[in-house]
Amino acid sequence: MTFSGILLLAGFIIFATLMVMRLLPTLLALPLMAAWIAFVAGMPFVSWLNDVLLGGALRLASPIALVIFGAMFARVIQKTGISDSIIKKAAELSGDQPVSIAFLLTAATVFVFSGMSGLGPVIMIGSITLPIMTGVGISPVDAAALFLLGICTGGMANIAGYGTYIGIFGSEAALQYYLPAVAISALVTCFYIVKNISGGGGNNNLCDAMKVILSGILSLPVCLLQALAGIFHSRPTGLIRKKKELPGAALIAPVLPLAIIITLRLIKGFGLPLMNQIDPVAAALFGFIMASLYATLIVCPRKTVNVLTGAFVEGIQDIAGVLFLFIGIGMLVAAAIHPASVAILQPLIRSILPSSLNGLLLFFAVFAPAALYRGPLNMYGMGAGIAAILTGLKFISPIALCGMFIAVGYLQGLADPTNSHNSWIGGYTGVDTDIILKKILPYAWAMCLLMLLYVKLMQ
Repeated sequence: MTFSGILLLAGFIIFATLMVMRLLPTLLALPLMAAWIAFVAGMPFVSWLNDVLLGGALRLASPIALVIFGAMFARVIQKTGISDSIIKKAAELSGDQPVSIAFLLTAATVFVFSGMSGLGPVIMIGSITLPIMTGVGISPVDAAALFLLGICTGGMANIAGYGTYIGIFGSEAALQYYLPAVAISALVTCFYIVKNISGGGGNNNLCDAMKVILSGILSLPVCLLQALAGIFHSRPTGLIRKKKELPGAALIAPVLPLAIIITLRLIKGFGLPLMNQIDPVAAALFGFIMASLYATLIVCPRKTVNVLTGAFVEGIQDIAGVLFLFIGIGMLVAAAIHPASVAILQPLIRSILPSSLNGLLLFFAVFAPAALYRGPLNMYGMGAGIAAILTGLKFISPIALCGMFIAVGYLQGLADPTNSHNSWIGGYTGVDTDIILKKILPYAWAMCLLMLLYVKLMQ
């Protein structure tokens, strides 16, 4: 290992330590790491300005747009009362059976978070679901774990959550794992309920839930006509209807972006615009816009413009930190793939990590907990830099690397006590976050191993 490699590694260790100890926020650490790589690599000042500072800031423009429109849609779902209504409808259908309540409220949480993200929705939905679950005898730690599993599965179904992976590995690589990621999370969630929640029955309630969903779909044409008529109706109305008055068709809004994306893929195909195909991010943006318009027309047609405008502004405020984080990740990626950096990083990485696919899969399987506590495999910290470096070195395909980082992301999203939503859930339920970590870690690790197995089978 060269002297430059030692300097580079020492810098990574220092920055990682400062982030873990919370002495340096990730928002500042990533741009500083990019500057450190450029300095050690001997990159000219002009190259750093043009290629890293400016080029890096613009590198993740598509994922940034994806996150912005996703945040707008999340605000629409919240402002129209759709998310609240879904949770309360699930609570009504579940009766007083613990298993039925666990399944229905977790499924409702998944459904809501397929269109929402952030601490605000977590507090709003958790304040409803957690007391209901604990009220029927589900232990606080199991209620916390179920809520986290619902958030995780819904996040895997939320296309906006793949922005980081799209920015580093490309949309083709990231979206290849979309359906498998959702399926793995849902499977392990169901296993958790069966294994940990006692009780029985609930079949009739599950059938009633399916009837509600079906009736909502069948009532869609009528609701659309009513919404259009409401635009020209002269009777005054409030900004948002009462939640109990929401039509059934409004409750399917959280999954409309996914439905639109799938439809566009079937009709035109995803690929290069020059081939008359659609960029996946463009399809997602269109899906968020149309779903937001649909939700507002169904619930509050006369206030559509006000709701959409407010949702856009408030959505950007919600993700201001994420936007700057993406800019920092872009700078780190730009610095890592610069030819001057690759010459130093390639021997450094090869001396630390296995160079074969099987060896790297084993490494990620064993060291998956390094994604916890803002560790080196956390994609919202040093993990983004390591992912960028590995992608730039090109000794493992970006598609395989993307799957590996999505795999360890299960542990970070579910079990990391430093997550803001984990901290709030622990405080609300009165369960220490380390106890939640011990309870849910085996299931998060199982998701990780299943995803790594999928990566192996697909290569």
